[in-house]
Amino acid sequence: MTLKAKKGIDLLLWAKLKDGNIEALGKLYDLYIDDLFRYGIQFCSNKTEVMDSIHDVFLNLYKYRNKLAGTNNVKYYLLRSVKNQILKKGKGKLQIQAIDDNNLFLKDFSASAEEEIIVNEIKNERAYLLSKSINLLSKKQRQGLFLRFNEEKDYEDIAKIMNVTVQTSRTIIYRAIKSLRNSMLLHMFFLVHFFY
Repeated sequence: MTLKAKKGIDLLLWAKLKDGNIEALGKLYDLYIDDLFRYGIQFCSNKTEVMDSIHDVFLNLYKYRNKLAGTNNVKYYLLRSVKNQILKKGKGKLQIQAIDDNNLFLKDFSASAEEEIIVNEIKNERAYLLSKSINLLSKKQRQGLFLRFNEEKDYEDIAKIMNVTVQTSRTIIYRAIKSLRNSMLLHMFFLVHFFY
């Protein structure tokens, strides 16, 4: 696909998103999640915070879709939004460098107890949604995810354990992750609509 054609698809998805099409949002997410993560990790070394910031950006895109400005470069808009979200989250924290056994590390101190409570509530809600979404997966998908991420097995080992081909093991895990991603996004959008 040429760069021009890809840009045309981006702009079409952007227009559909502005009209309230949730599938367009999901497609934009699928198209750019890897790029956004690679870009975001440059500003924050905490992978969870980067993913949270990306999810916040997509939630806000849907929540404020009626107020979205036009853009001629969707990728740049998303990259800039993720960067701003990460930097905004980092403003409430003071980072202190400390040396421990010749290792340099960062400690985060929250600006307020209320902020910590809110962050913990959000994490608990996401954990609940993830658990609920995992329960919607097929038994094979749950087993594949468990073997891949809990047991840290490679695809060849997973294929042997599940008695399937290596390609099938990859497909099972890919589809499980895609299903989780879509389910989580959908749950979050319903929450946003419920509370706002």
